[in-house]
Amino acid sequence: MVNNQIKLACLARQHLIVSLLLLVSSINGQNISKYYTSSLQEKGTLYFILPQMGFENSNNKNKLIYDITYRTKNDTVTLNFSYFDKLDITLDSIALVNVNQELSSSLEKLYIETKKSKWHYRYSSQFLFADINTFFNQPGPPKIILYNRQGTVELNIKTKTWKKQSSLIKKILALIKFNK
Repeated sequence: MVNNQIKLACLARQHLIVSLLLLVSSINGQNISKYYTSSLQEKGTLYFILPQMGFENSNNKNKLIYDITYRTKNDTVTLNFSYFDKLDITLDSIALVNVNQELSSSLEKLYIETKKSKWHYRYSSQFLFADINTFFNQPGPPKIILYNRQGTVELNIKTKTWKKQSSLIKKILALIKFNK
């Protein structure tokens, strides 16, 4: 009788531990595979983080959408982005600004076209992998500044959106580091 009670208590404890482990893994477990692609190539593995949204200008609601490309044989990350604005502007550089750092890069124009009543600006920039990794490991929401001949455009992201986005990209960047 005592043996049966001990066995039942052990089974109940094991069930509780398994349930807690499943709960913790479902909370922390995020399927990142649908947010990036990878391809094994002659010059290393190519990783592509699919387009991310959330940065916008608080005055006129103009949006920026970015994606990230990285080849493991390089130290640099390519950050491509689309920016939508009613104004005719000429962008020349970008800054990723956070509490502890400001990363700047010149821009290469990919194309400019119209999309409804706005201009669709598509540009490319380069950053060091280590700098991008640090940028996405910052807790607070950053801002992106686009520099142009007419002045600057400041783009912000909501805290909740940043937490989700940075968490996702941090995991992808960690995966890339582990597989170098």
